Amino acid sequence: MRIANRFDLVAGAFSSDPAVAMEAGEALDIAPDRIYPSFTDMVAKEAGRSDRIDVGIVVTPNHLHFEPCRLLLEAGIPVICDKPLVNSTDEARELVRIAEKSNTFFALTYTYLGYPMVRDARARIAAGELGEIRFMYVEYLCEWLANDPSKLGKGGVWRGDPLKAGPTGALGDIGTHAFNILEFLSGKKCTALNAKLTTVVPGWGMDDTDVLQLEFEGGIDGLLWSSIAAPGHRNGLRFKIVGTKATAEWCQEAPETLLFSRLGLADLVYRRGGGDMTEDGRDSVNLPAGNPESYLEALATLYADFAQALEAGPDWRNATAVPLPDIRQGLRGVALSEVAVQSNKQRAWVAFPDE
Repeated sequence: MRIANRFDLVAGAFSSDPAVAMEAGEALDIAPDRIYPSFTDMVAKEAGRSDRIDVGIVVTPNHLHFEPCRLLLEAGIPVICDKPLVNSTDEARELVRIAEKSNTFFALTYTYLGYPMVRDARARIAAGELGEIRFMYVEYLCEWLANDPSKLGKGGVWRGDPLKAGPTGALGDIGTHAFNILEFLSGKKCTALNAKLTTVVPGWGMDDTDVLQLEFEGGIDGLLWSSIAAPGHRNGLRFKIVGTKATAEWCQEAPETLLFSRLGLADLVYRRGGGDMTEDGRDSVNLPAGNPESYLEALATLYADFAQALEAGPDWRNATAVPLPDIRQGLRGVALSEVAVQSNKQRAWVAFPDE
């Protein structure tokens, strides 16, 4: 938000411990009367202020998403929420119902949609530079669980608790990003999947490695591989989109370039900041070429989009050139886990809900 320079942090509930909440609020230079001991208290009091917050941002563990989102929406306050949206599709549908009843802004922080070269790839695919899409592959591999789970910090521990993390581990944590990026790039919805959810780390109670066969609109095949127990992979999100004319590849750990391998022709390497970027990609560039930008700038791009949409009022869904990751994408991310669990249990293909 600081980088986007479109927001002021003016209120918050920063901890379930009132002393910690006050300490955090003071460190962030928040007025004492707007440092709240709970999100319930914050929504109730902010809703009655003439200068109430313009948007509430929910960045709690997964099991603490639903209630603050519900309270904010019922108070008519727009919401930005971390992913996954909630831990069940019933909760997700309830939030969709409330949000859409009054057309209240609701966005998800699918961070990687803010990268310029991801947006560049999407624009090139839409323009037909790959030809017809034939296959889509995405992997998201991390190593943070590869060693002793008992040594994980606070953030790692709750991710291994199904009551807090939700029905899946690795899939809900990082696989939802991988799934979302394929639908974003292609503009195609997943229609069915066949999932194998695996636990390879002793002592870990949830899936840590997942392989999903996917089918998209038009019969396009895809493959998703996610793992939080893959040594040598720090934040290894990458995709490969195969078309009839070329294949596009991008890697989050080397985000400045987009590779186009063309049928019978020389490979093309597009670079962030280059004069041949697409308009969508170029409009997302924050720094001059040669000055690397990545994760923080991608989030800043998303927050800049969110600000533009919030300022548009009722027409917020059409306010940005690149589609926002809204509550409907949040619902699909939650459905991903539930459908994958069902498929893994049945060892069969399962239809993906069209919603």
